[in-house]
Amino acid sequence: MNYLNELKKLEILHADNNQYIEIIEINKDDYLLHQGEKLNHIYILLKGKVKVNHINANGNSMLCGFNSPYSIIGELEFITHSSIINNVIAYEDCICATISLSKYHEILINDVFFMKTIAKNLASKLSKSNQNQSISLNYPVENRLAAYFIVSHKNSIVQDNFVVVAELIGCSYRQLQRVLQLFLDKKYIKKIKRGTYQIIDLNALNLLGEDVYQF
Repeated sequence: MNYLNELKKLEILHADNNQYIEIIEINKDDYLLHQGEKLNHIYILLKGKVKVNHINANGNSMLCGFNSPYSIIGELEFITHSSIINNVIAYEDCICATISLSKYHEILINDVFFMKTIAKNLASKLSKSNQNQSISLNYPVENRLAAYFIVSHKNSIVQDNFVVVAELIGCSYRQLQRVLQLFLDKKYIKKIKRGTYQIIDLNALNLLGEDVYQF
C-alpha cells in the first residue's frame, strides 16, 4: 500500500507538508511514547493497533484505550507543549507516519488541515474518555474483561500478560483469574497456552462487553 497517497486522500496535512513525513515500522510491544518524556515526534498510525495506558503515582497501570489506523498520537502534548501524558505501546506490528517536531513544529501548527484533524481527534478522545472513566465503578469484571477481549483480539487470539491486564481493567489478578475460568467453563474462550486464549464464542463476549469501553 502507498501510505503517502492514502494520507493525501484523507487530507490529514496540507499537500505541501506531506514531504516532511517519514514512514516507519514499529514492532509489537515497542513504545511510541513514554510517559513523562518530551514529545519529539508526532505520529499518524497507518497500520496496526496501539495500546494507551497511564501509570498512576502509586505505580498502578490504568488502561486508557486503543488507537486504530489514522489516529494522531501525541496531539495533546503537541498543542500544550507538555510532557508525554500516557505510554503508547504497539499492541501489534504497526506502520506509522512520523514528523519531527524539532524541525517542523511551526509548519504543523500553521497547517489548517492538520489542526482541524487534531481538533476532531481530541473531541473524539474526550467523548470516549468520559465514558471510560465510569467503567470501573459501574461494570463488573466480567463485562470489563469481555470488552478487553473484544478490542484486543487479533484473528480471535488474545495474547497478553494478564497480570498487567488486571491492572489495566481495574481489578485484582485473583478476580481476573476467576472470570477467565468462568469464560473457559462457559466455552467463550479456549486456553492455548499461558497468556494466550482463543475466542470461541465472540457473540457471547459481545453481549457482555458491548458499549463498555469506547476505544
